[in-house]
Amino acid sequence: MIRVARTGKPIVIEKKQAAWTQALLGATTHKEKQRAEGKYRHRAIKDALVSMFHGKCAYCESKISHIDYGHIEHFRPKSKPEFRHLTFEWNNLLLSCPVCNDAGHKGDHFPEAVDGGPLVNPCDDLPDDHFEFVVDQTAWLATVVGKTSRGEMTEKLLGLNRPELRAYRSKLVMKLCVLSRYVETDADAKMLFEEACRDDAEYAAFARKLASNMPA
Repeated sequence: MIRVARTGKPIVIEKKQAAWTQALLGATTHKEKQRAEGKYRHRAIKDALVSMFHGKCAYCESKISHIDYGHIEHFRPKSKPEFRHLTFEWNNLLLSCPVCNDAGHKGDHFPEAVDGGPLVNPCDDLPDDHFEFVVDQTAWLATVVGKTSRGEMTEKLLGLNRPELRAYRSKLVMKLCVLSRYVETDADAKMLFEEACRDDAEYAAFARKLASNMPA
C-alpha cells in the first residue's frame, strides 16, 4: 500500500450528490433503495477512481484494470445504516480488487478503534507509518507486516499476505532485487528500477523499500 493523493471530486458528484443522497435516504422499498443506491456506479466516478489509483487496488497494489473491472469500494460500508449517507461521498470511495473487497476480507467490515481499527486508508493515512514492507532475499518472500494495531488489523482483514498474492508479489519483487544490483552501472536497469518505484507500478511500496536501502 502506498499513499495516494485524492484527486478532485468528479463533476457528476458535485452536481448530483445531494439529490442522490436525499433519494437514497428517503427510499421506502427495497426496489427504490436499489435504484437510488446504484447511482454511485456512474461511469465518470469509476473512471476517476481508476485514474486516481492508476488501475491498481488501493489496498494490495495489484493491477486490476487489465483483467477485471474492479470494485468501487466504500471505505465506510454503505450497507451499515450509520454510513449510508456516505454512499456518494467522494472521500469515502476507493478502487479495490474483487478479492480485497470480497465478503471474506474487507466486504462490509469496518473495525472501530476498540477492535484495532480503523483500517489504514491510503488516501488519509501514511501507509509507511503502519506497515513494514519486508523483503527476505533468503526465503524469496515480500511480506507486509503491520507495525501498529491498525496496520496489523488491516493486513489481517484484507489478507495482504494471502498465499496467492504473496507468491505473485514475491516473484516480481525478487526480480527487482536482482535488478537493483545493476542500477549503478547500467542505465537501462536504473530506468526500469525507477519505473518500479512510480505510483502506477505494482507493489511500489516494496520497490521503494529496496530503493531506501541502496547506497545514496
